[in-house]
Amino acid sequence: MSSKRSGNMIMAGIIGAIAGAVGGLLFAPRSGKETRDEILKLAQNISKQIKTNAEDTETRVKQVFGEVTKSTMDKYQLIRSTIVSKVAAVKMAGNDIDRTNYTRIVDLVISEFKDDLAVTKLGASRMAEQMKKDWEKVKKALTDEEKPTKEVEKKA
Repeated sequence: MSSKRSGNMIMAGIIGAIAGAVGGLLFAPRSGKETRDEILKLAQNISKQIKTNAEDTETRVKQVFGEVTKSTMDKYQLIRSTIVSKVAAVKMAGNDIDRTNYTRIVDLVISEFKDDLAVTKLGASRMAEQMKKDWEKVKKALTDEEKPTKEVEKKA
C-alpha cells in the first residue's frame, strides 16, 4: 500500500473518531450547556497542566515559526488550545485518550493549520513535535480529572 494511501486512511480514521466523539456529545443525556461547561472545565484543567513559562513558549514558537512575533505567539496558542479542546471533547464523549489517540488528535489539528505554519512541511512537523512533548502533562490532567469521579462512585 502506498504511503499516501496509508496516510489518507489514517486521517480518515482520525476524522471518524472525532466525528464519533462529537456525535456522542450531541446525543449525551446532559444538556448542551452542561456538556459545553464540562468540556470547558476539562480543557482548562489540561491547559493548566501543559502551561509553559514565557521563555519556554518563546523557544517553542521560534523552533516552529523561525521567529517570535505577536502573530506567531498567537498562532501557537491557537493551535495549542485547539488541540486541548479536541482532547477534552473526545474525553467527554467517553473515549479513552492514550498516547496514540493524543498523537492522532495533534496530527489532525496540525493538518488543519499546516497552511498557517512555516512554508515547508518542517514547520508542521516541528509544531507536532512540540505538542506531542506535552503528552505526559495531558495524561496527568486527564488522570487528575478522573479521580473525583471515582471517589464519588466509591461512596455511592
